[in-house]
Amino acid sequence: MRSRYAAFALGLGPYLVRTLATTHPDLAAPRQELERTLSRAKERQRFTGLRVLHSALSENHGEVLFFARIFERGQDRSFAELSDFTREENAWRYASGILLPRAALPVEIDALTPVSFLALAASLATPAPGRC
Repeated sequence: MRSRYAAFALGLGPYLVRTLATTHPDLAAPRQELERTLSRAKERQRFTGLRVLHSALSENHGEVLFFARIFERGQDRSFAELSDFTREENAWRYASGILLPRAALPVEIDALTPVSFLALAASLATPAPGRC
């Protein structure tokens, strides 16, 4: 996770594409276009910090809960994500993730656990009673 965050900050699009799982939907896009798009993230975003809140590994599956501090044109675009990684060809690849923006997170970011994060994500995805 740390290497992918650093790659976004440095604009290393080819590395970001290489570290995607073969099942990741972004790989449906033309490779050069995807690399170019990912490389340009550093042009519009300022990456100011990463906190890994939880990580767990099994033989072929990894899970990372992290908080990323990112600013875009002076706006806070920070978020927390629960990411899934899979081992392919003896390397870890990013498979998927659930992302919540900073505004949806509790004040105490360090208190987030995968269970509390998923509960929060579920509560935000479910409309309140009586609302469409």
